[in-house]
Amino acid sequence: MSNRENQLKDTDAVFRTMREMLLEAPDAEVDALARDAGVDTRKLSEIGRNTVKSAISEHNQNRAKEESSVLLHKGLNSLLIMLRRRDNLDESELATRAKVEEAEIKRIEFDSGYLPSPRTIYNLEKAFALPGGVLAKLSGAIVHHSPAMEERVMEFAANAKSMGKLSREEKQLLNAFVKFLTEQK
Repeated sequence: MSNRENQLKDTDAVFRTMREMLLEAPDAEVDALARDAGVDTRKLSEIGRNTVKSAISEHNQNRAKEESSVLLHKGLNSLLIMLRRRDNLDESELATRAKVEEAEIKRIEFDSGYLPSPRTIYNLEKAFALPGGVLAKLSGAIVHHSPAMEERVMEFAANAKSMGKLSREEKQLLNAFVKFLTEQK
């Protein structure tokens, strides 16, 4: 173990010990120690509450971003599958056409945490003759937080099927969704 790692462990141990001492100390003793150190306990308490509020808010924002990302990926997954069905392509044929690895196509379609590279998104848009940015918006490469966007993605993903030739209704759904994505700023 390096000297730096040992220092970090020692620092963590000191902080844990100090925290335990403060938690176990009687209130009067903590107040006296704070006064001796020139610390206003009320102000310190307010800072602590604000820090906790900020941490909770940040956590909630991150969770909302993660949920939005999963939803957008579901839209990307559904759109990619429908485009492959429209063009009668399997994953291997699409990979060849788009000049990307077949494994990457499969990851985009099945791994909700996978973020494809900009090159892959660009190549897929070219392979399907899509306007630039259509797949990028769903991949998370272009960030926007429109509730209307999320609603349309959810509607599209819910109505997209994954087998066989596209029906007339599915073609209309696909075209309307691509048009919607193209119009999003």
